[in-house]
Amino acid sequence: MALHVIGVYMSAIAARLSDALGETGSLPWIKVAPDQQQQIMAAIATDHPPAAIAFPQTTAELSKVMALAAENGWRSLPMGQGSKLSWGGLAQQIDLVISTARLNRVVEHAVGDYTVTVEPGLKVAELKQLLVEQKQFLAIDPAFANQATVGGVVATADTGSLRQRYGGLRDMLIGVQFARYDGKLARAGGRVVKNVAGYDLMKLMTGAYGSLGILSELTFRLYPVQAESRSLILSGETAAIEQAAAAIRLSGLTPVALDILSASLMDSLDRETSLSLVARFQGIPAGVEEQIERLQKIATDHSLTCQSLDGEADQDFWQQLGDVLQSGTLICKVGLRPSAISAMLKLLGTVMPSALAKLQVSSGLGWVQLESVNETTDELVNALEKLRSHCQINGGFLTLLQAPKALKQKIEIWGYSGNASGVMSALKQKFDPHRLLSPGRFVGGL
Repeated sequence: MALHVIGVYMSAIAARLSDALGETGSLPWIKVAPDQQQQIMAAIATDHPPAAIAFPQTTAELSKVMALAAENGWRSLPMGQGSKLSWGGLAQQIDLVISTARLNRVVEHAVGDYTVTVEPGLKVAELKQLLVEQKQFLAIDPAFANQATVGGVVATADTGSLRQRYGGLRDMLIGVQFARYDGKLARAGGRVVKNVAGYDLMKLMTGAYGSLGILSELTFRLYPVQAESRSLILSGETAAIEQAAAAIRLSGLTPVALDILSASLMDSLDRETSLSLVARFQGIPAGVEEQIERLQKIATDHSLTCQSLDGEADQDFWQQLGDVLQSGTLICKVGLRPSAISAMLKLLGTVMPSALAKLQVSSGLGWVQLESVNETTDELVNALEKLRSHCQINGGFLTLLQAPKALKQKIEIWGYSGNASGVMSALKQKFDPHRLLSPGRFVGGL
C-alpha cells in the first residue's frame, strides 16, 4: 500500500474514532507521545504504526469502539498502561490500539464477603492501597506492580511468588465481563465466592493476551492482611539446597513464597554469591516465629547459612528482587518439574552465565533474565533453545516474554509442544472469527 494511501487510511480511522468517542476519547498516531509510540511499536511485528489509540471511559464506549472495529475490519491491540505490552508474540498489522487506562474504577468492594469488582485499567498499586485500608489484599505480586493494571495482569496471568500459598490468578478470579470482537458484552461467574458459573470461561480469559476479548470488569476473591511477615534466606551448595527444599515440602511448613535464586541473582542483590533458597512466612507473630525456628533447624541440619529478614528488611528484599528481575532486556518465563530445577540452573550457568534466575520450588515456574543482549548473535538463540529443550524434556516450557524485536523474529517465542493447538485454534475461531484481536500475540500466532 502506497504511503499516501496508508496516510489516508489512518486519517479515516482516527476521524471515525473521534466521531464515536469525542475529541478527547482518542489520539491519532502523530499526536501520541514518542515514548508511548516506542512502547507500542515494540509489540508490533511490522514498522507500520496503528492509526490511533482509543481511550474508552465506560463499558458502553468500549463496546462502541469494538463494534466499530468489527464493522470496518480493524485489527486491534488492547493495552492498559503498556508495562507488559511487549510480552508474548509480536502483533500483526495493527490498525488500532484500544487502551483501558481510563476504565479504572472500583465497581464494588464487598468487604464482608472478601471480594472486589474493578475495571481493568485500575493500577495494581492503587488497588493494593484501597484494600489495605480495609486490611485486605489481592494475593499477587506481579511484575511492574507500580505501573501494571489489573487487566494486564490477568491477560498475562502474572501471579508472582505468592502462587506458592494462594494459587494462580485463575484461582482468584471469580467473575469476569469482557467485550467480544463485535462489541457485545459477555459475563461469567459472579461477585460472590460461591458462584462458580462460567468458571471455564474465566480460565480462558486469564493468560489469553487479549486474543479472545477485551476485559471490562473483573471480580476477585481477597484475603486478610497478615499481622507479620518474615523471610529466611538459606545459602549453600546445590545438593544441600535441594535437600532442604525437599525437607520443607515434607515438613508441613506453609511459606507464602518459596523460591530458589541463582548465585548470579544473589550477587545482583548485593548478597552472598551462592545458590539460595528464600522462604517467606506471614501470619500471626507466634505462628510465624514457630515456622521460622523450624526452618532454621532445617538449615542447620543441611549446613546452610541462614539470614533472617524482618519488617522493612523483608519488604525491601522482595521489592529489590522484583526490581532486579524486571530490569532486563530479555525476560523468559520457564516451567519444569521441580526435580529438574538444579539441572536447569547448572545448564543456565553453562550456556548463559550472566543470566539471573528465580524458580518456585513447588511449581517449577520461574523467570530467567538477561540485563542486556546482543540481538545480532546466534549464540543467544542457541542457548535459549538448549534451555527450552531441557524444560520440555522435563515436562515444561520456555516462553520468550520480553526481548528485542529482532531476537523475537529469530526464535519461536512460545515454544509450545503440547497437543492443544487445535483446541486453541478452534476457540480463537469461536471468540474472534475474523482474527481482529491481538492477531499474532498468542501461541501459534493466534
